[in-house]
Amino acid sequence: MRGRRARRGQAIVESLLVVLLAVAAFLFFQDFAMGLVARLLLDNAAANAARADAVGFNDFHRAKSMRVGMIPISGRRLVPGDDGRGVAGAAGELALVRTYLQAQDWAEADGILDYERWEGLRHDVRRSDGRTEAEVAFDLPVGLPWRLGALFGVVPAADERTLRARWAVEDHAELYLRR
Repeated sequence: MRGRRARRGQAIVESLLVVLLAVAAFLFFQDFAMGLVARLLLDNAAANAARADAVGFNDFHRAKSMRVGMIPISGRRLVPGDDGRGVAGAAGELALVRTYLQAQDWAEADGILDYERWEGLRHDVRRSDGRTEAEVAFDLPVGLPWRLGALFGVVPAADERTLRARWAVEDHAELYLRR
């Protein structure tokens, strides 16, 4: 009789371990997928910044085009806030993006649309030999699986990890514009 009870308890412990491992695997997969999406969007943002510079846009307009490309992973929208009368659905968001891209300065742009992770988005544009090269960096928060490592004494180095992307295009603006 005593052996049968011990085996029942053993099955509960084994089931708990399997569930914990399955949850951990799911969380790691989710974090990996988030990083992959962030990398793809970051490449697109670098391409947007390089293209914007190649056609003659200034730093302000390059930054706006780059930010818009990063909206899917930019976190919570800060402006306009959710006051119950907020923007309705994707059509309203698209209208905000269009208005944001038409803004003439940062004060106007930040009053139209702002996200919590846009401050962690940086870019640098260089021109040489008829090419424009844009380098974009984005601070992505460390995901839950890495934070769980603190339970086992493995603490993440920082709360954020920095992803970088580079993109280069031919610079045609110098053929038509004086800088």
